[in-house]
Amino acid sequence: METEATGAALRLERQLANLRWLVAVFGAVQVGFAIRDRGNDPRFALPLAVALVIGLAIGNLAIANALRRGLDPGQLRSIGIAAFVLDAVVLSGLVWVVPNGPADPVWVIGYLIPLEGAARWGLRGGLVGAGVFLVGQMLQEAAQAQIAAGASQVAFRAGMAFVIGGVAGSFASSLRRTADEAAARAGEAAAEAARAERAASQAAEAQREIAAFHAAVLADAQPDRLGEILRDTATRVAAELGCEALGLLTRSTGMAGEDRFEVAGVVGDPGYLLGDALFPASSPVAAAALEATAVTAGEDLVVPMRLRGDVVGAVHERGPGAADTAHIEALQTIADQLGVTLEATRLRAEQSAIVQRLTELDAMKTDFVAITSHELRTPLAGIRGFVEMLVRRADELAPAERNEFLQIVLTQTDRLIRIVDDLLVVSRIEGDALVLEPIEVEVRALLASVVATLGDNGERVVLAVGRDAPDVLMLDPNRLIQILTNLAHNALKFSPADQPVSIRWSSPAEGTVEFEVIDRGQGIPHEEQTLIFERFRQRGDHRAHSEGFGLGLYITKMLTEAMGGWLDVASAPGDGATFRVTLPASRPLPTPARPSAAARSD
Repeated sequence: METEATGAALRLERQLANLRWLVAVFGAVQVGFAIRDRGNDPRFALPLAVALVIGLAIGNLAIANALRRGLDPGQLRSIGIAAFVLDAVVLSGLVWVVPNGPADPVWVIGYLIPLEGAARWGLRGGLVGAGVFLVGQMLQEAAQAQIAAGASQVAFRAGMAFVIGGVAGSFASSLRRTADEAAARAGEAAAEAARAERAASQAAEAQREIAAFHAAVLADAQPDRLGEILRDTATRVAAELGCEALGLLTRSTGMAGEDRFEVAGVVGDPGYLLGDALFPASSPVAAAALEATAVTAGEDLVVPMRLRGDVVGAVHERGPGAADTAHIEALQTIADQLGVTLEATRLRAEQSAIVQRLTELDAMKTDFVAITSHELRTPLAGIRGFVEMLVRRADELAPAERNEFLQIVLTQTDRLIRIVDDLLVVSRIEGDALVLEPIEVEVRALLASVVATLGDNGERVVLAVGRDAPDVLMLDPNRLIQILTNLAHNALKFSPADQPVSIRWSSPAEGTVEFEVIDRGQGIPHEEQTLIFERFRQRGDHRAHSEGFGLGLYITKMLTEAMGGWLDVASAPGDGATFRVTLPASRPLPTPARPSAAARSD
């Protein structure tokens, strides 16, 4: 098998053999010109030129035949030297015997000698070739007895030959060094790859049963079957590794944000039961599980399930032999693979949630298009109709009629503005672009603004002060006015015209304020109380006969939670409804401080 160096040398010889045929053809053409234009050339010049061309062709044929056979590096080197000598003799002879001059510079082919030397042996070969060219030129001038007259030409041609040989040789040497370095690096990489392949093969052989088991678990990473899978996993791992007692723990977060480990699988008696919750503050096993490496203590071994540097769970073994190094490595491999399984399960659950969310969004899009076509066309149609009447019958209408029509146009315009405002608020909330500007607010003045916003219906609103009601709050007044106005507007809409609506505020707990909006309407069925806070939902789902987008309560809920509070509803059919808005009185609470009624019902 050829080495890289031998293969490169063989390719070079073959390329030069092909180039040599071109030189032979060139020489034959020049001989033909010499026969046609025979002048004062020496009598031996033409026969010598023919002999040189024939000799080049015969020599190249012999070289080509030799290259077809298998050659060792020594033979190939000898052929290369012989070929260079052949080329140098033939090219120098052609330059000597073929007529040339300023109009016929045949001597230029002599530059092939330093180029070939550079290709073969780098800089040294290029300079040797240039020297051969110089000797040939000097011999030619000496034979013609024109040394003095042709010294400048010889110097110029020889100088160019040395430049060509030097430059080409430098490039060739640099490329050869680069190729050698690349070959060396490739050899090192191949050796390293071979070592890695051997190591991987050994590891794969040692863990083939574990890998097969992991593949089976991972393929069935269904969120609804995770508990069953982990219980079965604990049994199989304990059986394979010979564990007396084993526990699989999954990491989660408690209500207060603390770390906890839930027991998802148990074999034997590891010191806890299936379904228990272990906390690092009270359980040494849970504390050890937070470490990024295996921890041994007596007969206990805790190995973390790691995923991208994070601990997502742990495998706990209790029994003799747990501290064995090989045993720890095997258990660590299984633990890391189980971490991947837990991640796959989480991703599968997220995928299902995303699919469900996209389905809901598609339904919401359909609802939005339907509601928009109704809610926007209705006021626009009214505005267009009355404006058109004012334009056509301006001279016929009495001032009172014109004012009435203009008032209707104004009302419908306000309705359109409210719809657009609602859509903008929803866009800001869902795009996390809502900005709150809390300031010190007097409650009575704020409620007076709410009543004034309701217009004539504000006369039906009764304000009441509850227990420990604060007089001053620190919050965003505009958003609170929007919240209470939405609730009061709904309460007035669903209450009989002769019944009042109450707004009461109090302080049910230190640091909080609660606003209650109480109506005297028909009430809300229990099954609808978790739905009315969704987008495009209305009480009783009266979309066909109740104006509005069904965004009011959704916006109210989202604004309340953005301010660090929560929104509740208490109602029964026939008893009206009470909406409670609970907010921090002076400082922000976590957002949301407590799940809303809709969220708690899930």
